[in-house]
Amino acid sequence: MKSHETNDKLSAKVIILLKQSLFLFVADIGYALALNLFYVQNNIAAGGLAGVATVLNYYFCWPIGLTVLIMTLPIAVAGIKIKGKTYVFMAILTTLIYSLVVDVLSFLPCITDDKIVAVVFGGIIYGSSSALSIKARMSTGGTDLLAKIIITKARRFSIGTLYMIIDGTIVLFAMFAYNDISAGIYAIMAIAMSSIVTDKLTSGFNRAQMFYIFTDKNADKITNAILSDMNRGVTSINGTGKFSNSEKEILLAVVKPCETPILKDLVHRLDPKAFVVLVPANEIIGNGFDDINLTGTFSE
Repeated sequence: MKSHETNDKLSAKVIILLKQSLFLFVADIGYALALNLFYVQNNIAAGGLAGVATVLNYYFCWPIGLTVLIMTLPIAVAGIKIKGKTYVFMAILTTLIYSLVVDVLSFLPCITDDKIVAVVFGGIIYGSSSALSIKARMSTGGTDLLAKIIITKARRFSIGTLYMIIDGTIVLFAMFAYNDISAGIYAIMAIAMSSIVTDKLTSGFNRAQMFYIFTDKNADKITNAILSDMNRGVTSINGTGKFSNSEKEILLAVVKPCETPILKDLVHRLDPKAFVVLVPANEIIGNGFDDINLTGTFSE
């Protein structure tokens, strides 16, 4: 029996690892597209070790992927005692895959010399790739690993502050290296654009509406209608209206945006005097919405 449970757990971990690897591989392709199609030839050093590698590529024609890998190695060695061998090994492995993908796709031509267009579309692709990397829940090495090493020792810094300091330093390096203030401005714009896209994607596409329904009558009918007609769950909360000092039943239901008008009509039909509060939810995870454990970590 124990052997069967162990095999099931191992199979689940392997499936999780495969999902994580797929997310990370697709993210690496996205990074490569953003760099080769938009950033590199436009001298946009959009933060991270890839930003440093972009500048070095401009002067020495060094492959960007290989340069990122070489710069990552000393960071990884420094992080072994702090983060552990397994964590650092996975960071090096993911960086190796990233480097290979970026350099293999380096033949792709830059498709625009308009830097604003490059910032916008490159930022969208780069930000989407960052969101996939976050969903994979695996270290991508580079400045990601550096920030996590620093924050382990210097807990007074937040991870966001560290990224800002690291990326800011790289932007200044690019400005001096290119001897062009506009290079720094475009880099900042690219970082901002990719950050906005990453935040939007990681906050969730699976948006929903939370309905708080304060009703004096027909609470049971409203509940049954939501359960049967809409196939959505309902939570009942007892409360007291202080203005009228009367007992009220509060119904909590979560529905998808397209179902919002259906629930509004349902409540109005069964209790026209019901008081309804709608609260937007960025993301809903659980039964009827997203899987709560789409990707765990292999170590879990």
